[in-house]
Amino acid sequence: MARLYTDQLYVGYGASPIVKDLTLTIPDKQVTTIIGANGSGKSTLLKAMTRLIPYKSGYVYLDGQAIQTEPTKKLAQKMAILPQAPEGSEGLTVYELVSYGRFPYQSALGRLSPHDYDVVNWALDVTQVAAFKDRAIDSLSGGQRQRVWIAMALAQETDIIFLDEPTTYLDMAHQLEVLTLLEKLNQEEGRTIIMVLHDINQAARFSDYIVALKNGEITKTGTPEDILTKDVLKAVFHIDAIIGKDPTNNKPMCLTYNLLKGDH
Repeated sequence: MARLYTDQLYVGYGASPIVKDLTLTIPDKQVTTIIGANGSGKSTLLKAMTRLIPYKSGYVYLDGQAIQTEPTKKLAQKMAILPQAPEGSEGLTVYELVSYGRFPYQSALGRLSPHDYDVVNWALDVTQVAAFKDRAIDSLSGGQRQRVWIAMALAQETDIIFLDEPTTYLDMAHQLEVLTLLEKLNQEEGRTIIMVLHDINQAARFSDYIVALKNGEITKTGTPEDILTKDVLKAVFHIDAIIGKDPTNNKPMCLTYNLLKGDH
């Protein structure tokens, strides 16, 4: 049985539906990427699945339990979320921010235990930010900051990590750095990764499973080979794509594309 899935999930703002009766199963211990055009409901789905925003009907189940009924601290011990534009790091050092990931395990006194320190140090090491653990977050580059936020998520010791556009505002090298780290966490630590990406070639390269959304509904789910096809990209993005193979890994990739005429 799948650990994480939605059942007839409906999310809307006011009278406007954003995600419509969506049923989705997330493969365990794999990298799942959600793709779609702007306004397709990608980030809304991610936020609803992590209880960051409420939903009007339907359910999100984790380990057979509806997450609406889970205590917040218990849920935070199972899933971590890295928002699209994380905030709240002003004046903090790298070590201080990463240690916040231990909050779900802290007692009322709020003190870190020896195990907490061990986990924080491990998260700093695995994300390669330990060298500047005493530096202010604000002094770091975009790529370094993103790795620090991922370290904080890792410090939660969750099996499941959600990331909303983790490569936004990063240059090509830093994008690759972050995605390679997530791939390593999946392959070596067995973490289940669910992320939203804009770049469909990055999605194909780094994902085991892809969910293609349009207007708050699933167009298709499957492997990169299932999703990066002329028909699916036409339906999701309204483009006429030429699909080839990435020579480094034999994954499908969009070589170029043209806009299709007519209404989306």
